[in-house]
Amino acid sequence: MLKVLLSHQWKEATRSSVWQKNLAINLVLGFFMLILLLYVVLISLFLDKILEQLLPGKDPVAIINGVLLYYFLLDLALRFFMQELPVLGIQPYLHLPVGKGKLVHFVLWKSITSLFNFLPLLLFIPFAMKVLPAVYGTSGVWLWVLGLFLLTLTNNFLTLYFKRQLVEKPMVTVGFLLAVVALALVDYLGYISLGAASGTFFQALGQNPVWVLVPLVLLVAVYLLNYRFLMAHTYPEEMRVRKQASVGASAEIGFLQRFGELGTLIGLELKLILRHKRPKSTTMMSVFFLAYGFIFYTNEIYTNGFAMLIFPGIFMTGFLMLSYGQFVPGWQSAHFDALLTKRLSPYTFYLGKFWLFVPACTIAYLVTLLYGLMPGIGGKIVLINTACFLYNIGINTFVVLFLSTYNKKRIDLSKSASFNWQGVGASQFIMMLPALLLPILIYLPFGLMDRPWWGIAAMALVGLLGFIFHRQLLGVVVNRFQREKYAIAAGFRQA
Repeated sequence: MLKVLLSHQWKEATRSSVWQKNLAINLVLGFFMLILLLYVVLISLFLDKILEQLLPGKDPVAIINGVLLYYFLLDLALRFFMQELPVLGIQPYLHLPVGKGKLVHFVLWKSITSLFNFLPLLLFIPFAMKVLPAVYGTSGVWLWVLGLFLLTLTNNFLTLYFKRQLVEKPMVTVGFLLAVVALALVDYLGYISLGAASGTFFQALGQNPVWVLVPLVLLVAVYLLNYRFLMAHTYPEEMRVRKQASVGASAEIGFLQRFGELGTLIGLELKLILRHKRPKSTTMMSVFFLAYGFIFYTNEIYTNGFAMLIFPGIFMTGFLMLSYGQFVPGWQSAHFDALLTKRLSPYTFYLGKFWLFVPACTIAYLVTLLYGLMPGIGGKIVLINTACFLYNIGINTFVVLFLSTYNKKRIDLSKSASFNWQGVGASQFIMMLPALLLPILIYLPFGLMDRPWWGIAAMALVGLLGFIFHRQLLGVVVNRFQREKYAIAAGFRQA
């Protein structure tokens, strides 16, 4: 059965109309990927020498053992953004005498071929073969590598499970992500030490085979979670073709219904995010960038002043608005002509975007308040981030929406999220400049007069006024859209 399914997958790929085009692109990407992997192997071979130069007097093995848990947390984050879900067109097999369990197992095993599962082996096996035999012996080296691989596969199946749950039960995935962020936070605050736990576990892993049972049990548990989830969603009624809903009934999020047409538009936007890979990936990335403060706030060079703290404040409280908003209205490029034919006011269309961004910025701002727990600078961070939040919802939302009217590049939502440059143009890069530089320019005169808190207050005041007069600012965006909408539609029609 495995051979038959592999044969079907190969025929499906090679008989595609875009096979030749994708083949040429993949060959070029494969060549550069091969070079990258060779560099990874070389780094691994000389990793002990590199660590001796960077951290003289410290044991390279102890250093690697102490950072491996941090590596796996970083690996988990990257997988959420870049790893694709393995799929199989299962409907044609359901009426055949083929067990659903075999089909589900095939989908899960297919994910093991992901490049993410081999990167840790290339990064650590040469190091292990060179350095660890003198520490653990030959058998201990293989135990250490086996534990590493089992944890890599655990990360693989954790990613698959929570990315699938993002559609079915998004709060489960959000809860998991918040738990990971909370774990990093309590580690940073010193309540626990992931580094010490990592060093102890991997040291024991190379010395006692019993410890291999820990990652093995985790892997089996996560695999069974995925298996049961997929088995529960392979019934024909789970995959039935649904009738196309009418415009007025397409948003099924209950509390949005009370807002009429505006609520319908917001509900459609949320569905677009949840059902397509690229907008979903963009949204998920904004969650992880909330940890961006750990880079800035732990460096005294940045925290001694004010101007440098404005940048992470704008970035963290407005990342979703900046990253998602730069492709408006490209997300609707596939049905943009249909939108122009509807009795839909452009003002309402952009008002829906505005009220989507404001709650997103608000949630991000509330999460960044946790940085207020940092000793010494917590209060300063909270006040600056509050000003940045007000500026984002009062000014940057309209800067992003106004510059988005220059976007005429089509986005195919069916394409993958990783290495996808559709819709990216000069306007995306230009958009970031005013969004990040204008608040600095507002602060700068007060900073030069040695009145930094006045500059922060000026930012907050400008943002608050922009939010109060959002209807007038939105009118400027709509006027620009009205002049450009047919040029935008023509650009979206191009392949």
